[in-house]
Amino acid sequence: MAGPAGHAGNDAPVGGLFRLAGRTGQIAEWLLGALLLFVVAVNVVNASGRYLFGYRVVGADELMVYTIIFVVMGGAVLGLARRDHININLVPSYVSGRTRVLLFLIHDLAAFAATAYAARASWDFVERIARLDTRSMALGLPMTIPHGAVFAGFVGMAVVAAFLILRDISLLTARVQATSGLPPGPGDRP
Repeated sequence: MAGPAGHAGNDAPVGGLFRLAGRTGQIAEWLLGALLLFVVAVNVVNASGRYLFGYRVVGADELMVYTIIFVVMGGAVLGLARRDHININLVPSYVSGRTRVLLFLIHDLAAFAATAYAARASWDFVERIARLDTRSMALGLPMTIPHGAVFAGFVGMAVVAAFLILRDISLLTARVQATSGLPPGPGDRP
């Protein structure tokens, strides 16, 4: 991950922060990949034990589901940071320069509003299940852990959206903009 898509190569004040975020994103991708491999290994052990030896690993299904929740929420944060998520990019593909940055800004504002709202709702739910001390059936894991992962994912996405908003605003308000500072448009491609 070289940095958030549409924002590579800018000398704006937050540029160093985005380079650091890009490196952190690469590490996170490797960790998420390792977690997926862990889920596959648990599944192989559980399935082979069940069908070959008549033995099942207690809580394996729960463990796999909870791990996938962490992976999905982590991937969602990385996807938003790279602008590599499901979106409609027909209009931005036909504009460049400030207009494209303005479209990104509108998108980032919507992403921030949606994820901040979802984080708040998720936190309310985590508080409720914490008061009830709800636990998973097989592992006895407090349900605040997987639901806390959902909360953390939404908070992470809100933080990423906030940084992207700052980046977009800095690009829009910059007096002199280098060509590399703006997301490429159709006329900018070789």
